[in-house]
Amino acid sequence: MLRWTTALLAGMLFGLAGLSAQSPSAADFRPMEALVGTCWIGTFPDGKRTDEHCFEWVFDRKFIRDRHVVRGGPSYQGETLYGWDVEARKLSWWYWSSDGTMMVGRVEYTPDGIVFPSRFTTPGGEVEIKAVWDRVGKDGYRVAQSQKTATGWKSLWTMEMSRKP
Repeated sequence: MLRWTTALLAGMLFGLAGLSAQSPSAADFRPMEALVGTCWIGTFPDGKRTDEHCFEWVFDRKFIRDRHVVRGGPSYQGETLYGWDVEARKLSWWYWSSDGTMMVGRVEYTPDGIVFPSRFTTPGGEVEIKAVWDRVGKDGYRVAQSQKTATGWKSLWTMEMSRKP
């Protein structure tokens, strides 16, 4: 019985490994690759808080992990994984934070930069936001966070991110 169970489990594992090998990732990370392997820091418009993001490859370059920590105020941190969403057939992201927030969104490459749109539900209703990242020289990028309102997109804040030495 033990041999049969072991053989069954081994067969299932090899079968699952074969399935993942047959599902190639179509993720195009090229616009984000320059961020990977480094940390970036920016100061919020209030001048008091900073946000530090560190990017790394995970699972044999199938995902990019972005861990961030906000300092200078209440404790806050989060983690984002970027990867190919087979069902949506798009590069997507999944975000979790220390306050219990969980969001999912898509990644769009546009002439304006990298756009990260998302919709999520709050106790006050549905919220639609987007962040736009655009490069500022070799060692920087700008983050512009906006929220959709009844009259269009409203800028929430902008932050300049610099590569940490």
